[in-house]
Amino acid sequence: MHVLMTGGTGLIGAATVTALKEQNATVTVLTRRPPADAPRVEYITSLSQCEGPVDAVINLAGAGLADRRWTRAYKQEIFESRVALTRRLVDWMRAQSRPPERLISASAIGYYGASEDGVFSEEAPSGAGFSAELCRQWEDEAVCAQELGTAVTRLRLGVVFSSRGGALGKMTQANQLGVESWLGTGGQWLSWVHITDVVRAIQFVLEHDMPAPVCNLVAPEAATHRTFAREVARHKGSMLRLGVPAFAVRWLAGEMADELLLQGQRVVPARLLDDGFEFQYPTLNAALRALMTA
Repeated sequence: MHVLMTGGTGLIGAATVTALKEQNATVTVLTRRPPADAPRVEYITSLSQCEGPVDAVINLAGAGLADRRWTRAYKQEIFESRVALTRRLVDWMRAQSRPPERLISASAIGYYGASEDGVFSEEAPSGAGFSAELCRQWEDEAVCAQELGTAVTRLRLGVVFSSRGGALGKMTQANQLGVESWLGTGGQWLSWVHITDVVRAIQFVLEHDMPAPVCNLVAPEAATHRTFAREVARHKGSMLRLGVPAFAVRWLAGEMADELLLQGQRVVPARLLDDGFEFQYPTLNAALRALMTA
């Protein structure tokens, strides 16, 4: 199988590339900054450089939503890196004499907006806010590939936990000082997933005969931020419990605080479970135990 991937040098992409190479797939990665040492992987900086028929496309590229404050310029960068890139990718697929059979395109659970009480399966409608609008447009561009006869699956990712970077390190910084901490009330939902299950789910969808059009890629057990802080403290220990007031979070993070940090959504992976996918880390305790002893 020849797989073309965007975002292949990021946290999820790099892990997925490794897994695909272990299965002897041919992998081509589109990136602006090819690594100096890249054995057994073809890195390209333009889609025009992609050689040979491509069987599947995995689209993971995108500027990080939580990497910096949401200025007007950074919002535009986020849209360009996700929505505009996906449009260019589908245009490239359209120009091929044999379009790829599969497109797996990342999205996010921000699609559903924020809620304290709702439980969101893949059937739930989209919500309100910058994240929801971004995900709607992002997914709309990916769905256009269906016109080519390509099977399209949109993966709505939750917060990905890894010991090699990403959100977990930032969320547990206070624990390094012995402080069990949370943001705001701590009652907001956190729908998370272990990096191993992300890669396994991508492979599962890639190999599935009739892949679902949308999959929530989150662990079956969501948790509140207070519960998360308590579970981390069980593994790391704590001498003090202290929340960060909402006004302080808003002062530090601006608009992003209200959409990503002080609110959340309880999301369930209904499609993956219905299709028989088994999570290696279905519970927060199991995931943290593996990650914090790695």
